[in-house]
Amino acid sequence: MLSMPRAAVPSPRPSPAAAYAQWIEACAAAGWPGTPAAERVPVRDGLGRVTTAPIRARWPAPRFACAAMDGIAIKAAQAAAVGVWQLAATSFTWVDTGDVMPAGMDTVVERERVQFGANGSAQITGPAPRALNVRATGEDFAAGELLIPAGHRLRPADLAAAAAAGHATLEVARRPIIAIIPTGDEIRPVGSALGPGDVTDSNSLLLAAQAGQTGAQALVTDVQPDDPDVIAAEIRRAALASDIVLVIAGSSAGRSDHTAAVVATAGGLAVRGVAVRPGHPVLLGYAQTDGARAGQGGMAVPVIGIPGYPLAAAVIFEVFAVPLLATLQGQPADRPWQRAQLASDWTSSPDVEDWVPVSLALAPADERARCPVVATPGRRGAGSISQLIRAHAWWRIPIGQGKFVRGEHIDVQPMPGAPP
Repeated sequence: MLSMPRAAVPSPRPSPAAAYAQWIEACAAAGWPGTPAAERVPVRDGLGRVTTAPIRARWPAPRFACAAMDGIAIKAAQAAAVGVWQLAATSFTWVDTGDVMPAGMDTVVERERVQFGANGSAQITGPAPRALNVRATGEDFAAGELLIPAGHRLRPADLAAAAAAGHATLEVARRPIIAIIPTGDEIRPVGSALGPGDVTDSNSLLLAAQAGQTGAQALVTDVQPDDPDVIAAEIRRAALASDIVLVIAGSSAGRSDHTAAVVATAGGLAVRGVAVRPGHPVLLGYAQTDGARAGQGGMAVPVIGIPGYPLAAAVIFEVFAVPLLATLQGQPADRPWQRAQLASDWTSSPDVEDWVPVSLALAPADERARCPVVATPGRRGAGSISQLIRAHAWWRIPIGQGKFVRGEHIDVQPMPGAPP
Protein backbone atom coordinates (compact mmCIF):
# COMPACT_ATOMS: atom_id res chain seq x y z
CA MET A 1 0.00 0.00 0.00
CA LEU A 2 1.08 3.59 -0.59
CA SER A 3 2.17 5.47 2.50
CA MET A 4 0.64 8.91 2.94
CA PRO A 5 3.16 11.70 3.59
CA ARG A 6 2.61 13.90 6.64
CA ALA A 7 1.04 17.28 5.94
CA ALA A 8 3.64 19.89 5.08
CA VAL A 9 3.61 23.49 6.26
CA PRO A 10 1.75 25.51 3.59
CA SER A 11 3.99 27.69 1.45
CA PRO A 12 3.04 30.64 -0.77
CA ARG A 13 1.68 29.36 -4.05
CA PRO A 14 3.75 30.23 -7.16
CA SER A 15 2.30 32.20 -10.04
CA PRO A 16 1.11 30.13 -13.03
CA ALA A 17 4.16 31.17 -15.06
CA ALA A 18 6.58 30.26 -12.24
CA ALA A 19 4.75 26.99 -11.60
CA TYR A 20 4.89 26.02 -15.27
CA ALA A 21 8.62 26.76 -15.47
CA GLN A 22 9.26 24.78 -12.27
CA TRP A 23 7.21 21.85 -13.58
CA ILE A 24 8.92 21.74 -16.98
CA GLU A 25 12.35 21.96 -15.34
CA ALA A 26 11.52 19.02 -13.06
CA CYS A 27 10.17 16.94 -15.96
CA ALA A 28 13.24 17.65 -18.07
CA ALA A 29 15.58 16.75 -15.20
CA ALA A 30 13.74 13.45 -14.86
CA GLY A 31 14.19 12.59 -18.55
CA TRP A 32 11.27 14.20 -20.38
CA PRO A 33 12.49 14.99 -23.94
CA GLY A 34 10.13 17.95 -24.42
CA THR A 35 10.58 18.09 -28.20
CA PRO A 36 8.25 17.19 -31.07
CA ALA A 37 8.53 13.70 -32.55
CA ALA A 38 8.28 13.73 -36.35
CA GLU A 39 6.46 11.35 -38.65
CA ARG A 40 5.55 11.28 -42.34
CA VAL A 41 1.90 11.27 -43.39
CA PRO A 42 0.19 11.27 -46.79
CA VAL A 43 -0.49 14.82 -47.90
CA ARG A 44 -4.22 14.08 -47.87
CA ASP A 45 -3.99 13.41 -44.12
CA GLY A 46 -2.04 16.56 -43.28
CA LEU A 47 -4.91 18.92 -42.42
CA GLY A 48 -4.35 20.50 -39.02
CA ARG A 49 -0.96 18.85 -38.55
CA VAL A 50 2.16 20.91 -37.78
CA THR A 51 5.18 20.76 -40.07
CA THR A 52 8.52 19.79 -38.54
CA ALA A 53 10.51 20.61 -41.67
CA PRO A 54 10.13 23.31 -44.33
CA ILE A 55 8.29 22.35 -47.51
CA ARG A 56 10.00 23.47 -50.72
CA ALA A 57 8.78 23.12 -54.28
CA ARG A 58 10.24 20.10 -56.06
CA TRP A 59 9.34 21.64 -59.41
CA PRO A 60 7.92 24.94 -60.63
CA ALA A 61 4.24 25.75 -60.98
CA PRO A 62 3.17 25.74 -63.68
CA ARG A 63 5.75 23.19 -64.83
CA PHE A 64 5.38 24.50 -68.42
CA ALA A 65 4.02 27.57 -70.18
CA CYS A 66 0.31 26.98 -70.67
CA ALA A 67 -2.82 28.66 -71.92
CA ALA A 68 -4.75 30.64 -69.31
CA MET A 69 -7.93 30.79 -71.43
CA ASP A 70 -9.70 28.94 -74.24
CA GLY A 71 -8.78 30.46 -77.61
CA ILE A 72 -6.07 30.42 -80.25
CA ALA A 73 -2.32 30.46 -79.68
CA ILE A 74 -0.41 32.86 -81.91
CA LYS A 75 2.91 34.65 -82.28
CA ALA A 76 2.38 38.05 -80.68
CA ALA A 77 4.23 40.05 -83.34
CA GLN A 78 1.40 39.29 -85.74
CA ALA A 79 -1.17 41.10 -83.62
CA ALA A 80 0.45 43.43 -81.11
CA ALA A 81 -1.54 46.59 -81.78
CA VAL A 82 -5.19 47.54 -81.79
CA GLY A 83 -7.01 46.63 -84.96
CA VAL A 84 -8.50 43.77 -86.93
CA TRP A 85 -6.06 41.02 -87.89
CA GLN A 86 -6.34 38.21 -90.39
CA LEU A 87 -4.40 35.05 -89.60
CA ALA A 88 -3.79 32.16 -91.97
CA ALA A 89 -4.81 28.72 -90.81
CA THR A 90 -1.15 27.76 -90.45
CA SER A 91 -0.31 30.68 -88.12
CA PHE A 92 -2.42 29.75 -85.10
CA THR A 93 -3.39 26.70 -83.05
CA TRP A 94 -6.55 26.12 -81.07
CA VAL A 95 -5.85 25.67 -77.31
CA ASP A 96 -7.92 25.06 -74.21
CA THR A 97 -7.20 26.39 -70.74
CA GLY A 98 -4.23 24.53 -69.26
CA ASP A 99 -2.85 23.25 -72.59
CA VAL A 100 0.90 23.39 -73.19
CA MET A 101 1.73 26.35 -75.42
CA PRO A 102 2.62 25.18 -78.96
CA ALA A 103 6.23 25.66 -80.03
CA GLY A 104 6.92 29.13 -81.42
CA MET A 105 3.74 30.66 -80.01
CA ASP A 106 3.59 32.96 -77.01
CA THR A 107 0.12 34.51 -76.84
CA VAL A 108 -3.48 33.32 -76.50
CA VAL A 109 -6.41 35.28 -77.92
CA GLU A 110 -9.58 34.38 -76.11
CA ARG A 111 -12.31 32.59 -78.06
CA GLU A 112 -14.73 35.51 -77.80
CA ARG A 113 -12.47 37.71 -79.97
CA VAL A 114 -11.92 35.17 -82.74
CA GLN A 115 -14.00 34.69 -85.89
CA PHE A 116 -13.14 31.81 -88.23
CA GLY A 117 -13.31 32.10 -91.98
CA ALA A 118 -14.52 29.49 -94.44
CA ASN A 119 -10.97 28.73 -95.56
CA GLY A 120 -9.78 28.02 -91.99
CA SER A 121 -8.34 31.48 -91.43
CA ALA A 122 -9.04 33.47 -88.26
CA GLN A 123 -9.86 37.10 -87.67
CA ILE A 124 -9.14 38.73 -84.32
CA THR A 125 -10.00 42.19 -83.03
CA GLY A 126 -8.16 44.28 -80.48
CA PRO A 127 -4.60 44.03 -79.20
CA ALA A 128 -2.83 40.74 -78.47
CA PRO A 129 0.51 41.61 -76.86
CA ARG A 130 3.11 38.97 -76.12
CA ALA A 131 2.26 36.64 -73.17
CA LEU A 132 -1.43 37.63 -73.16
CA ASN A 133 -3.45 34.87 -71.47
CA VAL A 134 -0.37 32.70 -70.94
CA ARG A 135 0.85 31.31 -67.62
CA ALA A 136 4.65 31.25 -67.71
CA THR A 137 6.73 28.40 -66.31
CA GLY A 138 7.20 29.02 -62.57
CA GLU A 139 4.76 31.93 -62.56
CA ASP A 140 3.20 30.70 -59.30
CA PHE A 141 6.37 29.44 -57.66
CA ALA A 142 9.85 28.37 -58.72
CA ALA A 143 11.54 25.03 -58.12
CA GLY A 144 13.19 25.08 -54.70
CA GLU A 145 11.06 27.96 -53.42
CA LEU A 146 10.02 27.82 -49.74
CA LEU A 147 6.27 27.29 -49.65
CA ILE A 148 5.58 26.39 -46.02
CA PRO A 149 7.93 26.88 -43.04
CA ALA A 150 8.49 24.45 -40.21
CA GLY A 151 6.15 24.90 -37.26
CA HIS A 152 3.13 25.75 -39.45
CA ARG A 153 -0.30 24.22 -38.85
CA LEU A 154 -1.43 23.00 -42.25
CA ARG A 155 -4.57 24.40 -43.90
CA PRO A 156 -6.43 23.13 -46.99
CA ALA A 157 -4.55 25.52 -49.32
CA ASP A 158 -1.22 24.36 -47.85
CA LEU A 159 -2.00 20.75 -48.72
CA ALA A 160 -2.96 21.68 -52.27
CA ALA A 161 0.23 23.72 -52.71
CA ALA A 162 2.40 20.91 -51.35
CA ALA A 163 0.80 18.40 -53.72
CA ALA A 164 1.16 20.78 -56.67
CA ALA A 165 4.83 21.15 -55.77
CA GLY A 166 5.47 17.41 -55.97
CA HIS A 167 4.97 16.19 -52.39
CA ALA A 168 3.00 13.00 -51.79
CA THR A 169 3.92 12.88 -48.07
CA LEU A 170 4.74 15.52 -45.47
CA GLU A 171 6.93 15.53 -42.36
CA VAL A 172 4.79 16.64 -39.42
CA ALA A 173 4.83 16.50 -35.65
CA ARG A 174 3.29 13.36 -34.26
CA ARG A 175 -0.01 14.21 -32.63
CA PRO A 176 0.54 14.26 -28.85
CA ILE A 177 -1.40 11.64 -26.92
CA ILE A 178 -3.03 12.85 -23.72
CA ALA A 179 -4.31 10.28 -21.25
CA ILE A 180 -7.25 11.37 -19.10
CA ILE A 181 -7.92 9.44 -15.89
CA PRO A 182 -11.21 10.24 -14.12
CA THR A 183 -11.27 9.26 -10.45
CA GLY A 184 -13.85 9.11 -7.67
CA ASP A 185 -16.15 6.53 -6.17
CA GLU A 186 -19.14 8.71 -7.03
CA ILE A 187 -18.21 9.28 -10.71
CA ARG A 188 -20.19 7.38 -13.33
CA PRO A 189 -19.61 7.12 -17.12
CA VAL A 190 -21.74 9.26 -19.41
CA GLY A 191 -25.12 7.59 -19.98
CA SER A 192 -25.09 5.57 -16.76
CA ALA A 193 -28.09 5.38 -14.46
CA LEU A 194 -27.36 7.63 -11.48
CA GLY A 195 -28.07 6.83 -7.87
CA PRO A 196 -28.12 9.28 -4.95
CA GLY A 197 -24.82 11.15 -4.82
CA ASP A 198 -23.60 9.87 -8.21
CA VAL A 199 -22.04 12.34 -10.67
CA THR A 200 -21.73 12.01 -14.46
CA ASP A 201 -18.15 12.04 -15.78
CA SER A 202 -18.56 15.19 -17.90
CA ASN A 203 -15.05 16.46 -17.10
CA SER A 204 -13.41 13.73 -19.19
CA LEU A 205 -15.58 14.75 -22.13
CA LEU A 206 -14.68 18.42 -21.62
CA LEU A 207 -10.93 17.81 -21.40
CA ALA A 208 -10.84 15.36 -24.30
CA ALA A 209 -12.60 17.90 -26.50
CA GLN A 210 -10.20 20.65 -25.41
CA ALA A 211 -7.32 18.35 -26.25
CA GLY A 212 -8.75 17.72 -29.71
CA GLN A 213 -8.89 21.47 -30.36
CA THR A 214 -5.12 21.65 -29.81
CA GLY A 215 -4.42 18.85 -32.28
CA ALA A 216 -3.81 16.19 -29.62
CA GLN A 217 -5.38 12.74 -29.34
CA ALA A 218 -7.21 11.94 -26.11
CA LEU A 219 -7.29 8.50 -24.46
CA VAL A 220 -9.87 8.40 -21.68
CA THR A 221 -9.54 5.56 -19.21
CA ASP A 222 -12.26 3.94 -17.15
CA VAL A 223 -13.24 5.77 -13.97
CA GLN A 224 -10.84 4.79 -11.19
CA PRO A 225 -11.99 4.35 -7.56
CA ASP A 226 -10.62 6.43 -4.70
CA ASP A 227 -7.87 3.89 -4.08
CA PRO A 228 -4.30 5.24 -4.23
CA ASP A 229 -2.79 1.94 -5.36
CA VAL A 230 -5.29 1.58 -8.19
CA ILE A 231 -4.79 5.18 -9.31
CA ALA A 232 -0.99 4.84 -9.17
CA ALA A 233 -1.11 1.71 -11.33
CA GLU A 234 -3.36 3.46 -13.85
CA ILE A 235 -1.03 6.47 -14.05
CA ARG A 236 1.94 4.19 -14.76
CA ARG A 237 -0.04 2.29 -17.37
CA ALA A 238 -1.25 5.49 -19.05
CA ALA A 239 2.25 7.00 -19.06
CA LEU A 240 3.50 4.13 -21.23
CA ALA A 241 1.09 5.11 -24.01
CA SER A 242 0.88 8.89 -23.74
CA ASP A 243 2.80 12.16 -23.76
CA ILE A 244 0.94 13.75 -20.85
CA VAL A 245 -1.38 12.36 -18.19
CA LEU A 246 -4.30 14.20 -16.60
CA VAL A 247 -5.73 12.87 -13.34
CA ILE A 248 -9.16 14.35 -12.63
CA ALA A 249 -10.04 15.16 -9.00
CA GLY A 250 -8.30 14.22 -5.79
CA SER A 251 -5.88 17.15 -5.98
CA SER A 252 -7.10 18.98 -2.88
CA ALA A 253 -6.82 18.02 0.79
CA GLY A 254 -9.98 16.00 1.40
CA ARG A 255 -10.07 12.55 2.99
CA SER A 256 -10.31 10.88 -0.44
CA ASP A 257 -7.83 13.16 -2.20
CA HIS A 258 -4.87 10.90 -2.94
CA THR A 259 -3.50 12.36 -6.17
CA ALA A 260 -0.57 14.28 -4.65
CA ALA A 261 0.80 11.20 -2.89
CA VAL A 262 0.11 9.03 -5.93
CA VAL A 263 1.96 11.32 -8.33
CA ALA A 264 4.88 11.62 -5.95
CA THR A 265 5.09 7.82 -5.78
CA ALA A 266 4.67 7.32 -9.56
CA GLY A 267 7.50 9.72 -10.35
CA GLY A 268 7.69 13.09 -8.71
CA LEU A 269 5.58 16.02 -7.55
CA ALA A 270 7.02 19.37 -8.66
CA VAL A 271 4.24 21.81 -7.70
CA ARG A 272 1.37 21.51 -5.23
CA GLY A 273 -1.02 24.44 -5.59
CA VAL A 274 -0.74 27.50 -7.82
CA ALA A 275 -1.88 31.11 -7.41
CA VAL A 276 -4.65 30.80 -10.00
CA ARG A 277 -8.42 30.96 -9.67
CA PRO A 278 -10.30 28.78 -10.28
CA GLY A 279 -8.06 25.73 -9.99
CA HIS A 280 -5.59 26.64 -7.26
CA PRO A 281 -5.30 23.03 -5.89
CA VAL A 282 -3.69 21.90 -9.20
CA LEU A 283 -0.83 19.41 -8.97
CA LEU A 284 2.10 19.33 -11.42
CA GLY A 285 4.46 16.39 -11.58
CA TYR A 286 5.57 13.47 -13.69
CA ALA A 287 5.39 9.70 -13.94
CA GLN A 288 8.60 7.75 -14.45
CA THR A 289 8.37 4.98 -17.04
CA ASP A 290 10.77 2.10 -17.46
CA GLY A 291 12.62 1.07 -20.61
CA ALA A 292 9.51 -0.56 -22.05
CA ARG A 293 8.53 2.71 -23.67
CA ALA A 294 11.56 4.73 -24.60
CA GLY A 295 14.49 2.33 -24.66
CA GLN A 296 17.24 2.34 -22.09
CA GLY A 297 16.52 4.33 -18.98
CA GLY A 298 12.85 5.03 -19.67
CA MET A 299 11.57 8.58 -19.51
CA ALA A 300 9.43 11.01 -17.56
CA VAL A 301 5.88 11.80 -18.67
CA PRO A 302 4.31 15.05 -17.38
CA VAL A 303 1.28 14.63 -15.11
CA ILE A 304 -1.33 17.22 -14.13
CA GLY A 305 -3.66 16.72 -11.19
CA ILE A 306 -6.83 18.48 -12.38
CA PRO A 307 -9.34 19.86 -9.84
CA GLY A 308 -12.77 18.26 -10.08
CA TYR A 309 -14.85 21.40 -10.66
CA PRO A 310 -15.53 21.82 -14.42
CA LEU A 311 -14.65 25.51 -14.69
CA ALA A 312 -11.44 24.90 -12.74
CA ALA A 313 -10.64 21.91 -14.95
CA ALA A 314 -11.06 24.00 -18.11
CA VAL A 315 -8.85 26.78 -16.73
CA ILE A 316 -6.06 24.45 -15.63
CA PHE A 317 -6.09 22.80 -19.05
CA GLU A 318 -5.65 26.22 -20.69
CA VAL A 319 -2.91 27.31 -18.30
CA PHE A 320 -0.78 24.15 -18.25
CA ALA A 321 -1.83 21.57 -20.85
CA VAL A 322 -2.21 23.92 -23.82
CA PRO A 323 1.36 25.30 -23.76
CA LEU A 324 2.83 21.84 -23.21
CA LEU A 325 0.86 20.38 -26.12
CA ALA A 326 1.97 23.30 -28.29
CA THR A 327 5.60 22.55 -27.40
CA LEU A 328 5.13 18.92 -28.40
CA GLN A 329 3.90 20.10 -31.81
CA GLY A 330 6.66 22.65 -32.34
CA GLN A 331 4.35 25.64 -32.08
CA PRO A 332 4.26 28.70 -29.84
CA ALA A 333 1.61 28.54 -27.13
CA ASP A 334 0.40 32.09 -27.71
CA ARG A 335 -3.23 32.52 -28.67
CA PRO A 336 -4.75 35.67 -30.17
CA TRP A 337 -6.04 38.43 -27.91
CA GLN A 338 -8.91 40.84 -28.47
CA ARG A 339 -9.55 44.26 -26.97
CA ALA A 340 -12.94 44.79 -25.31
CA GLN A 341 -14.59 47.20 -22.91
CA LEU A 342 -15.88 45.94 -19.59
CA ALA A 343 -19.68 45.84 -19.22
CA SER A 344 -19.69 46.21 -15.43
CA ASP A 345 -17.49 46.87 -12.42
CA TRP A 346 -15.43 43.86 -11.36
CA THR A 347 -13.31 42.94 -8.35
CA SER A 348 -10.80 40.10 -8.14
CA SER A 349 -8.46 38.94 -5.41
CA PRO A 350 -5.10 40.58 -6.23
CA ASP A 351 -3.04 37.64 -4.93
CA VAL A 352 -4.10 35.19 -7.67
CA GLU A 353 -4.22 35.12 -11.46
CA ASP A 354 -7.96 35.16 -12.06
CA TRP A 355 -9.41 33.50 -15.19
CA VAL A 356 -12.88 34.87 -15.82
CA PRO A 357 -15.13 33.58 -18.62
CA VAL A 358 -16.73 36.49 -20.48
CA SER A 359 -19.41 36.77 -23.12
CA LEU A 360 -18.81 39.22 -25.99
CA ALA A 361 -21.28 41.43 -27.81
CA LEU A 362 -21.23 44.50 -30.03
CA ALA A 363 -21.03 47.74 -28.10
CA PRO A 364 -23.94 50.21 -28.36
CA ALA A 365 -23.68 52.31 -31.51
CA ASP A 366 -22.67 55.45 -29.61
CA GLU A 367 -19.76 53.64 -27.90
CA ARG A 368 -18.29 51.67 -30.80
CA ALA A 369 -15.79 54.36 -31.67
CA ARG A 370 -14.01 53.74 -28.35
CA CYS A 371 -14.15 49.95 -28.58
CA PRO A 372 -16.55 47.92 -30.73
CA VAL A 373 -16.82 44.92 -28.37
CA VAL A 374 -18.26 44.67 -24.85
CA ALA A 375 -17.20 41.90 -22.45
CA THR A 376 -19.60 40.73 -19.74
CA PRO A 377 -18.00 38.60 -16.98
CA GLY A 378 -19.77 35.45 -15.85
CA ARG A 379 -20.73 34.93 -12.25
CA ARG A 380 -18.36 33.32 -9.78
CA GLY A 381 -18.37 29.56 -9.23
CA ALA A 382 -15.78 26.96 -10.22
CA GLY A 383 -18.47 24.27 -10.33
CA SER A 384 -20.54 26.02 -12.99
CA ILE A 385 -20.41 24.38 -16.42
CA SER A 386 -23.04 26.85 -17.68
CA GLN A 387 -20.41 29.61 -17.43
CA LEU A 388 -18.49 27.91 -20.21
CA ILE A 389 -21.39 27.35 -22.59
CA ARG A 390 -22.27 31.07 -22.47
CA ALA A 391 -18.69 32.34 -22.72
CA HIS A 392 -16.82 33.50 -25.81
CA ALA A 393 -13.46 34.32 -24.26
CA TRP A 394 -11.22 34.17 -21.19
CA TRP A 395 -10.29 37.32 -19.34
CA ARG A 396 -6.98 36.60 -17.63
CA ILE A 397 -6.46 39.05 -14.78
CA PRO A 398 -2.78 39.13 -13.73
CA ILE A 399 -1.70 38.87 -10.11
CA GLY A 400 -1.71 42.29 -8.46
CA GLN A 401 -4.72 43.63 -10.35
CA GLY A 402 -7.98 43.58 -8.44
CA LYS A 403 -10.45 46.34 -9.25
CA PHE A 404 -11.91 47.32 -12.61
CA VAL A 405 -14.65 49.79 -13.56
CA ARG A 406 -17.33 49.64 -16.21
CA GLY A 407 -16.09 50.84 -19.61
CA GLU A 408 -12.44 50.04 -18.85
CA HIS A 409 -10.58 48.43 -21.75
CA ILE A 410 -9.40 44.87 -21.15
CA ASP A 411 -7.71 42.17 -23.25
CA VAL A 412 -9.54 38.86 -23.64
CA GLN A 413 -8.52 35.56 -25.23
CA PRO A 414 -11.18 34.09 -27.56
CA MET A 415 -12.04 30.47 -26.81
CA PRO A 416 -11.58 28.04 -29.72
CA GLY A 417 -14.97 27.25 -31.25
CA ALA A 418 -16.80 29.82 -29.12
CA PRO A 419 -20.41 30.55 -30.11
CA PRO A 420 -20.92 33.51 -32.48
